[in-house]
Amino acid sequence: MKLLNATLVAVFMLVASTSVHAGKMAKAKAPLVLAPDKANIVFLRPGKFVGAAVAVPVFDVTTADTQFVGIVEAGSKVAYSVAPGEHVFMTTVFGGAAGVRFYKATVEAGKTYYFHAHIIEGIWGLEPVRSENGKDLADWDKGTTLTENSPKTIKWAEENKASVAEKRALKPEVIADANTLRTADGR
Repeated sequence: MKLLNATLVAVFMLVASTSVHAGKMAKAKAPLVLAPDKANIVFLRPGKFVGAAVAVPVFDVTTADTQFVGIVEAGSKVAYSVAPGEHVFMTTVFGGAAGVRFYKATVEAGKTYYFHAHIIEGIWGLEPVRSENGKDLADWDKGTTLTENSPKTIKWAEENKASVAEKRALKPEVIADANTLRTADGR
């Protein structure tokens, strides 16, 4: 039991330190806009006390050129505009393979899609918001602030490129349906 407690404390400290070093996102200067030839993917995280110190970095790993999307913090949402089609995302909550997860989104132009950040199987991750979860989405979205990258988060992403590249290499051949947004999930 003591070993388990010590391990949990060590993991928490490591995870908490990730968000401290990443820096804070900035409040968005403009409202969320949807271009008719694009889709928006919104990564949102309700503002709750549980795990408030932990941030969830999100990367677009669709192409060979990894794009830093942003950091989903407690009480925030990050919008990402993409071309229609299939996209792959990665989250990295703490060092090693255990904190790396991959997600897929197949999207249509003119629609907005959502991933909900919360603790899944003991680790912060993303869950696709299905079209039938409208009431849940409205509840989760309450109290979130649209954010965008700040100079600190951009600097953090640049400083961690090598680590992100190593984690990206863990991408599975197939991404589970539980980690996939479908075109029908758009609003």
